[in-house]
Amino acid sequence: MSGFDVSRADDHRSSAIAVFASLVLSAVLLTSLITSRAAHSTASPVELAEHTAIDEFAEIASAPIAAAMAVNLPVERPAEPAHIYPSLVTVVDHPDLITLQHEAFTQCDNCPSFRSVTRRVPRGGTLAGVLDDAGIDRIDAARAIASMRDVYDLRRLRAGREINIYLATADVDGETSTWLNGVSFRPDIDRSITVARTHDDGFATRETISQFDSELVRARGSITSSLYVDALAAGATDRIVVELAGVLAYAIDFQRSIREGDEFDILFERFVDEEGDVARTGDILYARYDGRGDPMDFFRFETPDGIVGYYSGDGESAERLLMLTPINGARLSSHFSRARRHPILGYTRRHNGTDFAAPRGTPILASGNGVVERADRFGSFGNYTRLRHANGFQTMYAHQSRFARGIRVGARVTQGQVIGYVGTTGRSTGPHLHYEVHLNGNPVNPMTLDLPTGRSLNADEIPLFEAERDRIIALRDAASSAADEASPQIADAGNGAP
Repeated sequence: MSGFDVSRADDHRSSAIAVFASLVLSAVLLTSLITSRAAHSTASPVELAEHTAIDEFAEIASAPIAAAMAVNLPVERPAEPAHIYPSLVTVVDHPDLITLQHEAFTQCDNCPSFRSVTRRVPRGGTLAGVLDDAGIDRIDAARAIASMRDVYDLRRLRAGREINIYLATADVDGETSTWLNGVSFRPDIDRSITVARTHDDGFATRETISQFDSELVRARGSITSSLYVDALAAGATDRIVVELAGVLAYAIDFQRSIREGDEFDILFERFVDEEGDVARTGDILYARYDGRGDPMDFFRFETPDGIVGYYSGDGESAERLLMLTPINGARLSSHFSRARRHPILGYTRRHNGTDFAAPRGTPILASGNGVVERADRFGSFGNYTRLRHANGFQTMYAHQSRFARGIRVGARVTQGQVIGYVGTTGRSTGPHLHYEVHLNGNPVNPMTLDLPTGRSLNADEIPLFEAERDRIIALRDAASSAADEASPQIADAGNGAP
């Protein structure tokens, strides 16, 4: 038998055919690809995107077929296009590729929904209590609060502060589940605290501080309605008016001394954001009131040891040992008198104090620095507080609805501190404050007292004050009107703005 093996020749022939076929197929696919890309150069952007996506899929899909034919193996079909490129199937059927890609990446069967709720911190409340009332899981709440430890002291969170709570909701195992996604609040007008859930299911806290530009502005005008209303119309804020009242409280009786036509002038600092809107106000540098008697000018001055006060142009302190009136917004209902017909007893008797009618709950202020000598129920005076001050002075406050926290025998109080609240306890016809001042044990009329001033500047401080006074006068004369930028702004209680 010859050396020619028919079966071996057949095998070689089959292999050659397979190799030739694979080369032909590869050439056809390459020619098609080049032709297709040439055609794409004249296609629209949407058509080009469609054909490119299909070509890329064809290249990937055809690769295993060509490889299988080259080695004469069984062909394994590629997976359906939707399983490799989920958007490709819809791209061919829909011309808006961008919309379809957006839908593919944003739509899901069980995406969580997000919402926010706002709560206010109640009097005596805490952030933990606010989150608990909102239905937040206590473990999540505790972890969120713990993350604030190094950023913000929650003991400084005041009643009335708004708390924004961010929640996420989704169906989990057929049940609706809600969890805490974050918390935010603004402890001050220029600060914000944000707590957010992190990728590892923990919480992280950050503090953001806004930057404002400062400017000095001047609010001045005359009294046509009230100091409060007219000062707001001149561009002041309610916070500035309250501070102005504090500066003038020792020299002016606001219940009786304000007259139509009186003039006022205030120089104060305010802070504006990038858009020029007032964010908050700063200190009063200068205040002037021109009413009955000589005009009163007061300048802000900080002594070298850090004590801030207001002084007249001659360096005399605006403060007095006692305030003229220990209550704001009240009406004088009865004067100090040696003979007055008692409204309940019906006969004439001495009235050793001054009565101020005011709504129940109005705060009562300590008229000067002192020590609490008595704070309890005292016969016809009802709830009664007596304070001892320097230079032999005592002050009494009667008919209170209740005492302020911490007011007890031996406690020290500062001028302007709230010591109680207006009521009608004891022998009283209605809510009011009965206020008395005694000097060395004898009752005196608080409205006519020539009270000693507060701190006096020493010889070393006078030149420093005079330099600051002259600087403030120059700033006052150059300042723009506070009413030029915005209408009167009323601040939320306690937030420091504006």
